[in-house]
Amino acid sequence: MQLKSLHFFIFFLLIFGLSSCREFTSNAVKLMASGDSATLVFPAPLGSVSDFEKILTTEQIRSLDSIIIQHEQRTDNKISIVIVKSIKPYNSLSEYSSDLLDNWENGENHKQSVLISFSEKMKEAEIITGSSLRKKLSEKESKRIIHKTMEAEFENGDY
Repeated sequence: MQLKSLHFFIFFLLIFGLSSCREFTSNAVKLMASGDSATLVFPAPLGSVSDFEKILTTEQIRSLDSIIIQHEQRTDNKISIVIVKSIKPYNSLSEYSSDLLDNWENGENHKQSVLISFSEKMKEAEIITGSSLRKKLSEKESKRIIHKTMEAEFENGDY
């Protein structure tokens, strides 16, 4: 059931023309805070699906990667899914996710990107879309997906 719910959610996003597949190492990536000497360290992406809470099975990750890769071959868009334990020193998952996407894209233009982030531990989810995709997947629609689909599945323990 968990895999089916996750596939449904990803399929829904793919309908809107989103995609990604990026393979990176698991070394930390550093981002200097602007105007500040503090260094923020974001985890490096593990692929198109980065499960830092380790709640997905290997099969679920492979299945999601496959769906994303197939769609990427048809579009110029990118999808990244990240499951996080902590967002410190941030106060909101939205801010963390936005900066994480900027960091993972290495400052490149991510107009065609979407980052789906959530945390089982924090019981939160967020969808960040690049500017070119907001016409296809608005903030209002993203919130509806989170509240109607993702949260309902999370309550059942389906990720």
